[in-house]
Amino acid sequence: MRKPSVSAFTLIEMLTVLAIIVILTSMVISVGVYVQKRSALARSSGEIKMLEAACESYKSDTGSYPRDTVKTDNINPKVDLIPTAAKYAESSLFLYQELTGDKSTTGDNDLKGKPGSGPPNGIPDFGEPRYLKEFGPRILNAVKDKVTKKISTVNFFQDPFGFSYAYSTGAAKDEQTYQTAILTDPSKISSLKRPTGAALHGFTPGSFDLWSTGGSNPTGKVTPELEWAKWVKSW
Repeated sequence: MRKPSVSAFTLIEMLTVLAIIVILTSMVISVGVYVQKRSALARSSGEIKMLEAACESYKSDTGSYPRDTVKTDNINPKVDLIPTAAKYAESSLFLYQELTGDKSTTGDNDLKGKPGSGPPNGIPDFGEPRYLKEFGPRILNAVKDKVTKKISTVNFFQDPFGFSYAYSTGAAKDEQTYQTAILTDPSKISSLKRPTGAALHGFTPGSFDLWSTGGSNPTGKVTPELEWAKWVKSW
């Protein structure tokens, strides 16, 4: 008497099914990474618009955009392409302090205007104007006290990729230098050229440049044009 045949997968069929599962899994992961990246880029764009609006309010109140002759004049988006560089964090921290009024550890509201010292701690100093009244804490790169869980030191405005936003007034410095030279000696108006193109330390004359590298942190030889294409920027 013949035994009934038993149906079973062959080795080739099992390998085929396994290959299909691997392909589908990699497709799902790729789509997930893409969606996550697009979401981070969209969030960067929104945060940059928020910071731009705060800068405009600052200018409306003070007559000029936030600017420091060292921290923001000396960072140039045309050549400073590495978000982990000290220039990025310094410019971003300065912008944070100017827009939030959080300039020191000991100059917060409970000290009623006494001179502050130490790094910013997430609390606006007494009497300091605030141009960025509401923003999510996730935009801050900060150190928290292990016991109280409160911010002890703010390092900089952080983009969704974990890098520092960058803020430059280099182009504004160039424009101011040009205007000062013309006012000092009007005869130079025909010979002195306004900085443009490669001679300009930034992209927006008389204003500011604000950007996120969009998660790019290049190493080795870099091509500026290729890097700029990845950025989320104000210009």
